Amino acid sequence: MSHQPTVIREGEWQDGLCGCCSGGHFWMGCCCPCILVNKTHELLENPSNPSPSGCGIWGCAWCGLNFCGGWGWILECLQRGEVRSKHRIEGSGCTDCLVACCCPCCGVIQSHKEVEKRRDAMQGGVPDKMGYQGQAPMMAP
Repeated sequence: MSHQPTVIREGEWQDGLCGCCSGGHFWMGCCCPCILVNKTHELLENPSNPSPSGCGIWGCAWCGLNFCGGWGWILECLQRGEVRSKHRIEGSGCTDCLVACCCPCCGVIQSHKEVEKRRDAMQGGVPDKMGYQGQAPMMAP
């Protein structure tokens, strides 16, 4: 099984906003987006983290803000801005707010996939998602 390295396109999102159905995060992003919000935050803080936690202050804050009047979009807007700034992705605070208000689940998924793909590219592969790798055959000296 060969694994192709992740190629990063600079200055743009690696997946479109409507690309939320691919990559295995759709159900989590739609049913429990607070988990992805926290995982994204942890990957922004520590990009080499192989397994970010889904439970933490950012996820809880996002949940709390949404339960207290639907204000979670503010936190999502800030996080999208941080992702864009850190990875030099074109866009503006206005587009971040529009995405956070109009397509919150897709926006959370897009942000998480972005930091994940950039982490994977930085590490040269996805060791925990490559599956079983057979041992190389032994060679006689």
